[in-house]
Amino acid sequence: MTVRFLHLFPKQLGLNGETGNLDCLVQRLSWAGIDSQVEVFDGSGSFPEQIDAVFIGSGTLAGATAALETLAPHSSKLLSLVETGVPVLALGLGWEILGKSITLTDGRVLQGAGVFPSRSIRTKERASAECFGFDQAGTLTTGYANHSANMELFEGASPLIELRAGYGNSSTADAKQRSDEGLVSSNLMAARLNGPLLPLNPHLADRFLEAVAKKSGFEYRQESKAASTADGFASKAREELKQRLSR
Repeated sequence: MTVRFLHLFPKQLGLNGETGNLDCLVQRLSWAGIDSQVEVFDGSGSFPEQIDAVFIGSGTLAGATAALETLAPHSSKLLSLVETGVPVLALGLGWEILGKSITLTDGRVLQGAGVFPSRSIRTKERASAECFGFDQAGTLTTGYANHSANMELFEGASPLIELRAGYGNSSTADAKQRSDEGLVSSNLMAARLNGPLLPLNPHLADRFLEAVAKKSGFEYRQESKAASTADGFASKAREELKQRLSR
């Protein structure tokens, strides 16, 4: 079994160590004895079709809007993958452009790719803070918020994380949904925390890989000593961050 990842716009959307998230997924598969390969789409070639999972990271607004324009002629192919159950992981501005729309600070509205049941409203305020909270399984989850948009989740979507400190799906301190971070909906997962997110929170990586395994018909069990060691370091780092923010 070889898991085929599609990495969307790694050059345009690769800030804040975002590629490290895909590296984490590939490494954890390797530790589990499963091969993988990564195909890149940046608009310069044809859009891959035989794909097991899709990843897109974050970057600047200029890079994201350029990527969205390049993706537009191929969005139906991406939607077809999603409709067949292919898991998608989107982070930061990558999530924003794969949503329904982006409202810019000047009032203009850009149509998104329509993959995620959410929309983005860009703000002049910037949220920048360390964060901690708990995912839907109650596992401590941490990361760094650095964004300028309010994310609205539509029907059928729920937050990936409930934060206890920091900024989640809003960049404004008084937002009603400040504790909500990220999105989960069927085969879709999104977040705005940087770091990169997955090496610090391998439980999220495993949750995504379990979805990939279910869709592609293989068994994913993470029992390697290497993963156990890495997960131990990550757990300690998350706990230390939580303790610091709880003082």
